[in-house]
Amino acid sequence: MDLTKNCYSLPEPSTSSYSGVRLCFPGGVLKILFDYDKDGCLYNSGLVFNKVRAHRHTAESHCPAWKIEAAYDTLVEINNSEWTKEILASTVKDEKLTWQLNHYLIYFDGDGCYEIVSESWEALPEKEGSLSC
Repeated sequence: MDLTKNCYSLPEPSTSSYSGVRLCFPGGVLKILFDYDKDGCLYNSGLVFNKVRAHRHTAESHCPAWKIEAAYDTLVEINNSEWTKEILASTVKDEKLTWQLNHYLIYFDGDGCYEIVSESWEALPEKEGSLSC
């Protein structure tokens, strides 16, 4: 496994989180939502992952040091991922050619590591206010 490029940096440090991190996954599309204090005002934003094939969360106390160092407040893409190889190995042959699998990792202070295997990702626009249910 090789770390590749940094894809995205949080707009404010995760230590400025107000409500924590929320994961929403009704299927296919996964959202990681977060809010933060910026200059005394609350804002929220998030990341959206499309065509999700797998995801996992590791609590902060169980995250290995390399994941924290590599992905602290930063979404990174992992090349030559053993996890994506494992997923492809269990995929029927006809579908293997149509899927693009990318392994993404981000670490939030106080919350832990989120890993997602998906085709793509995008950042949600920043909005004023805290997260709401």
